Amino acid sequence: MTEDRGQRTEDRGRRAEGGGQPQLTAGLSRCLPSVVCSLSVAVILMLFSGCGVKGDPFLTEQKVLTFKVDQLEGAWEDKSLVLKGLVQGDNDSLSFITGCRVYYVWYSLDRPPCEGCPIEMKKFRDISGQIISDHQFSCEL
Repeated sequence: MTEDRGQRTEDRGRRAEGGGQPQLTAGLSRCLPSVVCSLSVAVILMLFSGCGVKGDPFLTEQKVLTFKVDQLEGAWEDKSLVLKGLVQGDNDSLSFITGCRVYYVWYSLDRPPCEGCPIEMKKFRDISGQIISDHQFSCEL
């Protein structure tokens, strides 16, 4: 009896019936949508916080190449493909070249890729040995 002293009659009746709980759950149900909305906005902001812009591609200092192959042509000789072209660059860099890597792709002659479409070349062949002489590139595959 001493527990009910100083409380209003409605509160005593509600406590006796277990009615104190609905007020608590009603308060939670009112703030639940705002909590869910806040969490959703926070997750979306975390997912899209990066700008997505990547830096320009670059070669490391150790692999900077100071030559290039111009006028590259390919021709079938017997059962192998021979690539030939002119090499431009300083003579010091050309003396260090001991091979090359040739990337290639196969596609059907009746369904060639469209003009300007990117071609994904995953396969490659490493060629080692003498491939440059007198500023001429020559490689047999």
